[in-house]
Amino acid sequence: MTITPHRLRAVLLPAALAAVASLPLGVGGSASAQSKSVEVPAYRQLGASEALASPGQNGADASANAPSLSGLSLLATIPAPATPRLGYLVQAQCTAGLTVVLDDQGATLTPTILVLQGSAANGAQGGSVSMAGMPHTGRIRIYSSSSSCQMAARSW
Repeated sequence: MTITPHRLRAVLLPAALAAVASLPLGVGGSASAQSKSVEVPAYRQLGASEALASPGQNGADASANAPSLSGLSLLATIPAPATPRLGYLVQAQCTAGLTVVLDDQGATLTPTILVLQGSAANGAQGGSVSMAGMPHTGRIRIYSSSSSCQMAARSW
């Protein structure tokens, strides 16, 4: 069996191109961008007495204006599981919106309260919270200002 120049070229040309492509570029290529230095500030943790926002900036302390559950109707309760649930989804499907309360397992600590915006029309999709892959061990209570509010809730 003889090797023709055409076959030899077909075998060696891709190998030669790969070898040339792997060579570093000259001064005019992308290597010059790598030689420029970029200044990066050192990592610094905030102190306990140091303000998170710079002085003189307006802001609101959300903990001083916690939402209230007064006047709301309890629509559903997802009980605390025996083992941490892997995720959950709650979606408002009414114009009134929802208030989602996340308790600890014993309901002894201050709950986390999430307010979900209502939909533009009853039955349509409104605000939602999806915590796939975020374990939660406590109960989930869902409230609304409308006792007939349509909503979707699922945990897994």
